[in-house]
Amino acid sequence: MRCEPKMIYDRLNETYKIKEEDYIAYYVWIKYKDCFKVLIATILSQNSTDRSALKAYQNLEREIGVSPSNLASTSLDIIESAIRVAGLYKTKARRIKEISQYILNNYGGSIENIINMEAEKAKNELLKFEGIGEKTADVVLLTCKNYKFFPVDTHIMRVSKRLGIVPTNANYSKTSSALLDLFKGNDLLRLHHLLIAHGRQTCKARKPLCDT
Repeated sequence: MRCEPKMIYDRLNETYKIKEEDYIAYYVWIKYKDCFKVLIATILSQNSTDRSALKAYQNLEREIGVSPSNLASTSLDIIESAIRVAGLYKTKARRIKEISQYILNNYGGSIENIINMEAEKAKNELLKFEGIGEKTADVVLLTCKNYKFFPVDTHIMRVSKRLGIVPTNANYSKTSSALLDLFKGNDLLRLHHLLIAHGRQTCKARKPLCDT
């Protein structure tokens, strides 16, 4: 029997408790309500666990202060040292500094001048930055503005394919679009977190707990 989207959503919602600290972008948004901070946190989470990224973010906030002006004027060595725990720290530090400088020079130091654009235009602007791909842009825009984008990480990709929501050869865009279409009546940000929780705790890459 085919499960309806609402049934899937409700079952996930009943099963998993969402802890803010397990989702770095959401945690930073709840704590600061600052889109630039969310962007930097999301960059730190690339190819890293949320827990390691959160440690790196907290180091960055404590030692430098996460703002375009602070990061643009801080040496790469200091940024690298602060975020080392998140991995790929040299690449991430360079990207963070370059993005900070660009926002400072071209958007008056306020990422809100990008975020407050129409949804598709805001995403296209974010994608112009080196180091910001579709997933990072979608996370920032869904988290900060509730724009109708659906970020797809490795957990969500795996769950979507195993549930048959998308074929096994589906790419990021097709998976994101399919989830948007299927769950358009639900809270997309919460669903994003719930599907990640399902992938982490039950529908795991190795030894998935299919019987539960």
